[in-house]
Parts: sequence; structure tokens; C-alpha cells
Amino acid sequence: MENGKEKFVLEVKKLSKVISDVHILDDISFSVNYGDVLSIIGPSGSGKTTMLRILTQLDVQTSGDIIIDGEMMHQKKETDKRILLKTGLVFQNFNLFPHFTAIENIATPLIEVLKKTKKEACYDAMLLLERVKLQDKAQSYPCQLSGGQQQRVAIARALALKPMILFFDEPTSALDPEMIGGIMELLKELSNGDITLIIVTHELNFARNISSKILFLDNGNLLCYGTVEDVIGNNKNERVNRFINSLIF
Repeated sequence: MENGKEKFVLEVKKLSKVISDVHILDDISFSVNYGDVLSIIGPSGSGKTTMLRILTQLDVQTSGDIIIDGEMMHQKKETDKRILLKTGLVFQNFNLFPHFTAIENIATPLIEVLKKTKKEACYDAMLLLERVKLQDKAQSYPCQLSGGQQQRVAIARALALKPMILFFDEPTSALDPEMIGGIMELLKELSNGDITLIIVTHELNFARNISSKILFLDNGNLLCYGTVEDVIGNNKNERVNRFINSLIF
């Protein structure tokens, strides 16, 4: 609470994205508490990825406000790097540098962004590899790692800059069922710390098991936002229930 008003790690106010008169996102508003694990679900084309891109400043909204830890992200001019460093993104295809080893992939942003020495960066990178249980793969290149291992390196790299919010774009889409379980356990461990997770996913069971909150998008509209029980268990919205039932049965 700040001056009697609750402070959120993320506030989205009347967010819209319009392309050629088509509303990709239409007047979206929600708030995320510190430490939440929020899954964003909905059918293909509902606006999930667009919203993720805007929240991480890979795209720009047409209108609306985004507030990170009480500070406004600018709409059409460059946001203060200090605010951007409060967020991290793990891409769907991992986006590791193929010519760098695992430890180099993690150390590079520490050197380039935080201006650490190579020795300092490699030390911190090794600690992060230990955190994701891949210390024995420090000198391996991405092509020598499984999909799940590449995902863990990508997570460690995103954690390197110590973000308050870590965004994931379909973290399980490239993984087999066994690997999905391992990534879920890792994300649960991360969520027990001081980091907020926001995950775009099409996997309902994954969202159900990992989330404290779920947000449902359909055709650019926010149809439902609440706890797992609110959205999946006791939802009264016919469209939301039809989508959920299509995934269960």
C-alpha cells in the first residue's frame, strides 16, 4: 500500500491496438500483484501475443497506459531503460545465440547492459546455470542442448538482469510432455521468490497448475480475469466455458 492506495507491479489501463481499423486489442484493463503468476489464455488470433509484445515494448499500443512498478512506460517515445530492465522476456523459440556457449549466452547481457567485467559476468552466469540445474552444460552450444535445456538457458539469461516481471511466450510449445513437467517445476520455484511471472500459453493444464490468476482474451477483448477457480471452475461466461471445454474433451 502506498498512501492508502495499493501498488501493483503491473497496471494496464484501456490498452488498445488498432491496425487498419481492426481492433487487435480493445480497451483492455487489468492489474497484477507482486508475486502473481498470471497466465494469458484464449483462442488463436485473440490478441495474446500482441499484448505480450506491447507489454515488453516490442510493439507500441495505439492508446492506453502501461505502468510498471508505479512508473509509466511511454507510448511513442523511448521508455527509460531503467524501467525496461524491470521486465524480461523468454521467447517461444528461445532466441539463444547459436555461436555462444550456454554461459556466454547468459554473461553477454551482463557485460553489454550492466557493464560487468567478463570475470564478474561469468561468475554470475554460472550461479544462474546452477539455479536452473544446468551447471554441467556451461560450455555447451545451443545445438548440443535439448529443447528443455535451451529453455532453461533462455530463462537463466532473462533472470540475469534481475527483472521484477518475467514474461513467457508459449513456454511449452516446443517441448515434449516430460520436458513440460520440468519447466513447470522450475517456474514454480521461481514464483516462490520475488519475481512476477506472466505467461502466454495455449496449454490449459499448464495454466491451471502454475497460475494464481488467469486472463482470458477473445477477439481482442478481455472476457474474464480472476483466480483459476474463477475462470476455469465457476465461470459464467458461455464463450469462456466453450473454449475451456474444447480443450478438456
